[in-house]
Amino acid sequence: MEGMWNEIFDPFSIVLTILVLLYVVGLILVAEKIRIKKGWSPYFTRRMIHLFAGDSIIVLPLFKHPFYPILVTVILALMVLVGLSRPNNPLSKTMVVSEYDKLHVYGPLYYIISILVLVLFFYNKPEIVVVATMIMAWGDGFASLVPAMLKRKHMIFDKGVKWRKSIEGSLSMFFFGFLGAVVGLVLMMFLTGYSVNIAAMIPKILVACTVATIVELLSVGVLASFDNFTVPFTAAIILALL
Repeated sequence: MEGMWNEIFDPFSIVLTILVLLYVVGLILVAEKIRIKKGWSPYFTRRMIHLFAGDSIIVLPLFKHPFYPILVTVILALMVLVGLSRPNNPLSKTMVVSEYDKLHVYGPLYYIISILVLVLFFYNKPEIVVVATMIMAWGDGFASLVPAMLKRKHMIFDKGVKWRKSIEGSLSMFFFGFLGAVVGLVLMMFLTGYSVNIAAMIPKILVACTVATIVELLSVGVLASFDNFTVPFTAAIILALL
């Protein structure tokens, strides 16, 4: 019992929790400042959050107890929920894209909840949490960002916002999902000392990225608003089974 309390009330984990929260809040503030200066839409801030907020998951093995990463996600989830549910809240103005319906608006909340679920189920296998999160963060993030930057796209589905999928988007999903997963694992090993057999993980990551790319491609219509659930959960399940 005493050992458990020592883990929970670990000073290093408390400081790390504060640093992760400051990193995510700082990212939002910096992205929003750039967005306002450039006159861009809230889409920019949402993409920056999608691409880089989840990257903090690489420090997961440094926490002495799952209480702390769970606490981080709960605090961020509550902050985003309150912010997005109040139209005049600064956070709402920062991340609400006018063409999104109400379900899609809450995408950042689903993003955080998905990480919470991954931590709850796979805390003792941080490599699964990191890979699944990075496939979502970089893969799904670039899947919409790259096509938006291109003048010409080869569309697979193009029947409105929730049915917009392109070949370029799917290729970006696979490539950057794989890249993000590998970079995430390497950084996790370097920063935390957690040991992972990268060579053994590469084939598993390739399979997870392939399935996650297919899932993201098919996340259209009603499912389009929930790819922040379908993508990481699918990737995590594949990794756990392999």
